Formats: sequence, C-alpha cells, structure tokens
Amino acid sequence: MAKLFKISAVMGLILMAASLRTVCSQEQKVYDELSKYSKWSIVAGPVLYDKAYLTPQYGEYTFENIPILGFNAGIEYDFYPEKKWAITTGLLVALEPVYSVKYRIYNNDLFPDYIGDLIDRAKMYSIVSFSSPVLLRLNIQSGNRTFNSFLIGFKAMFFPKGEAGFVHAVISEELSERREVFGLKLESPKNNFQGSFVVGTGFSYALEKVLLKANLIYVMNFQHTIYGEYQFANLFTSPDTRGYYDLTGNYLGLLFTVGLKKRQWY
Repeated sequence: MAKLFKISAVMGLILMAASLRTVCSQEQKVYDELSKYSKWSIVAGPVLYDKAYLTPQYGEYTFENIPILGFNAGIEYDFYPEKKWAITTGLLVALEPVYSVKYRIYNNDLFPDYIGDLIDRAKMYSIVSFSSPVLLRLNIQSGNRTFNSFLIGFKAMFFPKGEAGFVHAVISEELSERREVFGLKLESPKNNFQGSFVVGTGFSYALEKVLLKANLIYVMNFQHTIYGEYQFANLFTSPDTRGYYDLTGNYLGLLFTVGLKKRQWY
C-alpha cells in the first residue's frame, strides 16, 4: 500500500508539472460562462476519515476502529476560473480526529460483582488544523451551464504537535478496588507541518447569480497524523494485550463551493 501511494504521488507530480507547463505556456480554451463569477468562493462539506489500524505486539484482545466523520470549511481562490486548465488554492479549517473505537471485555476478566460483558465506545477529536491546497483542475463543459472537472494536487497542513490518552477503569464497591482495563496513549508527529496528495472529480452548475460546485476528493497524507499504543491490562483471567495504533488521517470528502457572480458596472 505504501509503495502504491508513493507511485501515485510521483505520477501526480509528473502530471501536475506537465499540466502547469500547459497552463503557463500555451493558449487555452476559455469558457465565457465561467468568467462571469468571482475568483473567490466559500467552501464547506463533510469528510469521512479512514479508520485507524492496529499492529498487535502480544495478547489476544483487540478492538474495532470506526471511520470518523468530520467537516471542512474555508475559502477558495481560483486563478483561472474561466479556463480549461485552472489552478486553485485556498484555506481550509478542519477538526482532526484522534480515535473512534468500540471495545469489549468479557465478564470473566472483570470483578465478580460485574454483570455481563463490558461493551463501550469512545471518540475524540483534537484541535483544529489549517491547510492550504494547490490543485490543478481540468474543466470540461457538459452543458450550457454545467461543467465536469478532474482535480489533482497537493495540500500543506498545519497541525501542532500534541498528546492524547484514554483510560477505562472498572470499580468494585464490594472490594473497594479500581482497575484500569483498557487504555490508549497517542501523539501526533513532532513536525507541525504535514503534506498530502489530493485527487478528485467535480461538477459545476452556473446559476443566474451564483456558481455552485460539488467536489468529491480523496486526501492521502505523506505521514500519519496520530500514532501510539493500546493496552488491555489488569484482567482477571486473560494475559495483558498490547499493540500499536496508527491513524493515517486520510479522508474522502464531499466539498461544496459557492461563488458569486461578478458585479456589473455600467
């Protein structure tokens, strides 16, 4: 998977470099309909982060990682909105996920007075991140007011280093005892800036006063956003379990963009 990602990133670089040369050196097809709208737009939409994956070290217990919903919002600037080949940048704000897990500890590993198995969920988001994409977009007119597009590019993200943890403890009132049975110890990379590869497709519809866009994108980070360890311990019959936790921060996003029509001066 990592090898495939590197190959995709290199191919993306080659394609983007060749296309940028086309944008800068050759005369392009111009869509008059798109030239009527502002270069500035507002963008927002939901994203679905890939679930984290585990690398067991020892033990038999495990837990389920769940894909995490998120939301991106910000502004977008299009250098050549009316041209067949366009370059887009902007600023996006996102609430980055840390974990979303579901785990189960069997009754025989808990206090005798505990009824049934322990089944629990936990979710956490970190502080917001700020990112700026540079995307090359190919516009293809599909109707009088509609356009299809293909996107490829890169994104730089500011994500401050931090640490996070989660602990679930069970308590026996009869024995006056407390045991920590499950925990996560996580952190983000030491570098505050991270990069990612972006690919996607889009659809635009030109209305009387606004230009509406819907872009479906997939973002692949060059490094993981969260990593650390998990542990099941202090169980009554089962041995301890320990392993590594990794969250790539990759996500599938559906972003909607609204651009206003330029004001006409007479």
